[in-house]
Amino acid sequence: MFSRDRKGEMEIDVMLDEPWTSDSCTKVVMELIKYILYQKQQIPLTYEALERFQNTTDRNAVSFKALSSTLKNVEDHLSSQFFLKGCDMKEVAIILGATILSPKFYIGIDLPSYVLNSKQHKEYQHSSRKPLLKLMRSMFECDEFQKAMNAPLNITNMFIMLKKSDNNLVSDFFLPKPQYVPPVQTTGCFKIKLCQSDQVEMQCNCRTLVKVYHDSCKTYLENEDDVQYTQYNNSTQSSYRWYQSKQIIKGFKFYL
Repeated sequence: MFSRDRKGEMEIDVMLDEPWTSDSCTKVVMELIKYILYQKQQIPLTYEALERFQNTTDRNAVSFKALSSTLKNVEDHLSSQFFLKGCDMKEVAIILGATILSPKFYIGIDLPSYVLNSKQHKEYQHSSRKPLLKLMRSMFECDEFQKAMNAPLNITNMFIMLKKSDNNLVSDFFLPKPQYVPPVQTTGCFKIKLCQSDQVEMQCNCRTLVKVYHDSCKTYLENEDDVQYTQYNNSTQSSYRWYQSKQIIKGFKFYL
């Protein structure tokens, strides 16, 4: 389950029992962001606790409102990437540090080779809860990851980056960083690999007939919403480029 690749990066393998939907992918990434924000002391309480106990008259409310707005923007734009024609996402990176070139903590998330279209597959049939629990369990069982999470870190910036192959010339939210190279051989550098078998069976009632299209398959449909799968990871390695979120996620300290 855990291994260190030749670049010195600790890999955490998470085997998925069933295909993800694009909504599930987005939700799991966002939950991981919130978890890291709390565990790395970037926010004073868990995100859910801050959301529940915030008071509009509290001066902490302004900081939380700014954080909440930024996370919502990141979530919306991340979700939209799954439905862009000619866009193939391979990896999401979460970076803590003053800049993306001087990270104090780095975690890359390799996305599954194919992802179900959430416009055709419903949340109650393909819940994000089960894969999130598997991911959290895998992280808890990795001693090196837990050691890195428990290391104290002052308030700093969080950057969200995507590695994708994109035929769209304009990217309003995720800005191209073609020269970016992820860090290697650092104690705070991890790669989560979301693995799924090519023979994963899917049984749901989301549609009368659901066909599984694998990496080499292409679907040509006039209605984009009718595409069963939004993710293929069938681009050549050289076509993938890094893109950085326009907004930086900033934590805050709690004021009494």
